[in-house]
Amino acid sequence: MIGLAQLTIPVSDLAASVALYEQALEVRAAFTSVEYGWSQLEGIAVPLALYVPGKGGGSGKLDGSLDFQLFADDFEDIRNRLPDSATNAGLHQNDDGSTTLEFSDLDGNRVKMFRASNENGA
Repeated sequence: MIGLAQLTIPVSDLAASVALYEQALEVRAAFTSVEYGWSQLEGIAVPLALYVPGKGGGSGKLDGSLDFQLFADDFEDIRNRLPDSATNAGLHQNDDGSTTLEFSDLDGNRVKMFRASNENGA
C-alpha cells in the first residue's frame, strides 16, 4: 500500500515560518534541525514540513502556488488566527459550491485550504 507521508513547503526563514504556521494552523513543531533547514510540524492528518531549499530538504522555489490544498472546516477561525505576516488572505466561493481560504506566507507561498459544499453531503 502506498500512502502520503508528508507535504513540504519551501521557506527562507525557518523560525519565523514555523511560528506563522503554528499560529495560523494550530500545529506544532515536533522536530526542527536548523543545520538541515528542516522542521516537521504535526497536528494535522498528513504531517507538514517546512524546509530551507538547498539544505537537505529539497530545492523547491519560494513565492509560488503550492501543489496541494489542505482541508479544513473552520475557515473563519483560521482566518482570524492568521498573523499580519500572512498576507492576501481571502475566502472564495467556487462555482461547484466549495469554498477555499487562501493566504500567502512570509515567502509568498500561496497556501490554499479547501472546504466542500454542504449541499454535496461533505
